[in-house]
Amino acid sequence: MTTELEELRRALLSAIRRSPAVALRVEEALGRAGMAYAAEAWTPWGDDRLTSVAQLRSLALLRAHPDAFDELLEVATDPGTAPPATRTTPETPGPEEAGATGATEEEARGKPGRGIQASADRAPQEQGPREHTAQERAPGRSGARPQPTSDHVDFRYGTFHGPTVGVQHHHYGTAPVPAEWRAADRVGPLEFGVWPTRPVPGLPDVPPYVPRDRDEELRALVARPGLVLLLGEPYAGTSYTAWNAVRSLKGHRVYAPDPGEDLRPLVAALRSSPGGHVVWLDELTQHLGPGRLDLPLLGRLNDLGAVVLATMRPAEYYRRRAGTAPGDRVVAAARTVELRREWSEAELARLSARDDPRAYPAYMWSGKEGVGSYFAVGHLLFDDWRRPGTRQDHPLGRLLVRAAVDVAQCGIESAVPASLLRKVQKRYGQEYAEAAAREAYEQAFAWATAPMFGVSGLLVGGAEDGTWRAYGALVAEALGRGDLEPVPDRVWWTLLDTAESGSGAGARLDHGAILGAARTALGPRVEAGDVAVAFNLALHTEGEESEALLRRAADGGHAKAASVLALLLVERGDEEEALPYLTAAAQAGFAWAARQLGRYHRTRAEHWLRQAAEAGDGAAAHELGDMLVGPGREEEAVRWYRRAATAGHREVAGSLGSLLAGWQNPEAEEWLRYAAAWGDPRAANDLGFLLLTTKTGDAAEVEALYRQAAQGGDAAGAANLGVVLESLGRYEEAESWYRTGHERGSVYAAQHLAQMLRGQGKDAAADAWLREAAVAPKGLPATLPPPPPAPPAGRPDTVEE
Repeated sequence: MTTELEELRRALLSAIRRSPAVALRVEEALGRAGMAYAAEAWTPWGDDRLTSVAQLRSLALLRAHPDAFDELLEVATDPGTAPPATRTTPETPGPEEAGATGATEEEARGKPGRGIQASADRAPQEQGPREHTAQERAPGRSGARPQPTSDHVDFRYGTFHGPTVGVQHHHYGTAPVPAEWRAADRVGPLEFGVWPTRPVPGLPDVPPYVPRDRDEELRALVARPGLVLLLGEPYAGTSYTAWNAVRSLKGHRVYAPDPGEDLRPLVAALRSSPGGHVVWLDELTQHLGPGRLDLPLLGRLNDLGAVVLATMRPAEYYRRRAGTAPGDRVVAAARTVELRREWSEAELARLSARDDPRAYPAYMWSGKEGVGSYFAVGHLLFDDWRRPGTRQDHPLGRLLVRAAVDVAQCGIESAVPASLLRKVQKRYGQEYAEAAAREAYEQAFAWATAPMFGVSGLLVGGAEDGTWRAYGALVAEALGRGDLEPVPDRVWWTLLDTAESGSGAGARLDHGAILGAARTALGPRVEAGDVAVAFNLALHTEGEESEALLRRAADGGHAKAASVLALLLVERGDEEEALPYLTAAAQAGFAWAARQLGRYHRTRAEHWLRQAAEAGDGAAAHELGDMLVGPGREEEAVRWYRRAATAGHREVAGSLGSLLAGWQNPEAEEWLRYAAAWGDPRAANDLGFLLLTTKTGDAAEVEALYRQAAQGGDAAGAANLGVVLESLGRYEEAESWYRTGHERGSVYAAQHLAQMLRGQGKDAAADAWLREAAVAPKGLPATLPPPPPAPPAGRPDTVEE
């Protein structure tokens, strides 16, 4: 960058020397950028070291004004400004011109030689080049200084036709002319070295000054002559604070020499110009040494009523004030005010009250790096993080910084453990996978934490070891731009989960702050119908808010939200309200919801069947009885069975007979025969089994009853018929009914068939059916928990009185 600016500087200076019109264009461009003060450095003769520094500085500042900077580029590259093939200028006369004047090249350049007499009042080594004022350097321009009178003759634009003899008088240098002493209330912050912030249309390059806690103390010190030293780390705001203090000096004029400039001519300038003066020395170290500020010169300036205001870093000050070198003695003589880089609460409060859109973000995010650093280099750090070259060279480091910025956007202002940043970093899916494949984490971390611009890395260390946060200006820029990638949903859920865990990194996270930020950031998506966001947000909230979010998600078709809401309503006893959500969850495959839905419908069915049965409905009484048998409420079932029979519902006979048969009640056979006569296949099977076990019926009757049951569709009847036929040696028919019973769901049909085939020597077929029979495990499976231990023998725990 410096090389490019130097090339541009030389090209512009060359064009200016060839054309006064070019000089005017340069001056106008600087004026439009608010840098008219810099025009004095751009003159045809402005190529000495100090002037070139001023020119480079103005070009560097002008980059913040693209239109003006582009105009200077156009001027420098305009073919019309190309130099002629041969050129003879007053600075470099051609051979003929030199011969005509009878002067050597050295004499023509104004150096001591033939016809030039050196002054005797100063040794040659003390002689320095004489600077010209802006008016002297630009002949032909409006306001050019008239030719001096008296015995001073300006040879620069003369034409000579014979030998010329002149006397050159050397001084310490040219004293700053009135044009270089600026009224204190006309000097801008940029002239004091205040860094501009990111350009914002309609706003000044430097935000409005915010009063600092030490302002009154500083103003009191600069109110009287002497050296006042403002101490502060880089970007602590020393230059801006110094500018503000100088503005309070009514009627004073300010001069800001370049680093290394000979300061001795200031004495003569002050003697010839009465009134208050301030000499501004940014970075005092650069102005100490031979020909610059020393104790004698400082004393003379004090005697003339001048205030010398300078800046220095605290460490440098405390080191030098104890030294014995000439410059150290100057430092020790200073009156000092020290500024902290991190602003106080009072200073931040004054900042937040400023009517400037840049003030509140700085108040929120400047952090311990300070407001000055935030404004001066914060946007530069952001640009470096986001530039394409960073994505190419440090993809994982860039993503690590993004993780820290997103953590801050999620409401976490404090530093967090590096392990959490790494965990969050992995939530970026494919982008993380690609970045991790190109850069090692250690390399990424080292890049992200390396200091930049002498201030800080993109990641800033926290108060606790191993904790880090994003540089505040990065977060402010990200929040203010609106064109960056939003925080991924998985990052929100990760941070909320970590905060809720209450251990490790979670102990450092404020769940309420994260949740508040999530409500703000994700709320519009919830309102727009994003059911996934609504559901996940519901899982991290409580009470009415959580239930409302679950309803929104469930009503929008989110199956898991329906399941969770249904469970919440069931546990609360709102079964009626839970019904549609249970149905939706069951249809989506949630088994617990289907089970709960079945229980719910069973309970409702029992309620309504009981109501109908009590009203005398026999079929309802029958179905109610069937429902009660399963849960072990057989006695109540018998009562409802008899009421069904009393009501004339004949279909109940089979159910009542089967239940009584299990109790070996003699009344069972009568009920089963009645039901079988009416064609009840289950009753026929149960009657056959009853006659077989009690040996009260012959084989033909039992076979007939089993056949009636099997042909009526009863699975157990088909299997039992197979057993009877096998005992009679009718194997083919038996095998057919065994197969039919197995297909209908009989548990024992496959086992009986395998045994029969084994007896016939058909081992392969038998093994196949045994495998079919083994599908239903026998005995207690290992997945069941062990039974509780038996109570100790002896007296029972409770005694019934």
